[in-house]
Amino acid sequence: MLALTSKGRVFAHPVNKHANHYGQLGFRKFSIPDPHPREVNKSPAVLDVELVPKSLVDPYANASRAIRTAPELLTISENLADVDDQAIGFCTDIFEIPALRGVEAAQIAAGSRTSFIRTKTGRVLAWGANEFG
Repeated sequence: MLALTSKGRVFAHPVNKHANHYGQLGFRKFSIPDPHPREVNKSPAVLDVELVPKSLVDPYANASRAIRTAPELLTISENLADVDDQAIGFCTDIFEIPALRGVEAAQIAAGSRTSFIRTKTGRVLAWGANEFG
């Protein structure tokens, strides 16, 4: 999910554990409220999580026609294993896309695998899936 402010800032929200499978969030690391707090009467605990795009886990997956075995690296933080992401509220915040700080956006578009912005000057920027260049 993408959000655009009236000042042209762009934010993203990971709607589930696979929200960054193609890098379409524009960031990998963020925090969510801990669904299983360790101690009672403490300030709300948070989990630091990472959703690594599959292109970074196995960057050469499409480099040859040879059959490749799945990499051992995880695309989802281990501490998310028992977090229920069926409701969008599993993550309560939206996060500014770091690479777009200082870039004033006029329009945004969110696809299932790619995200786009159009700047005030008419440039179009995209990130996410890039199988076909």
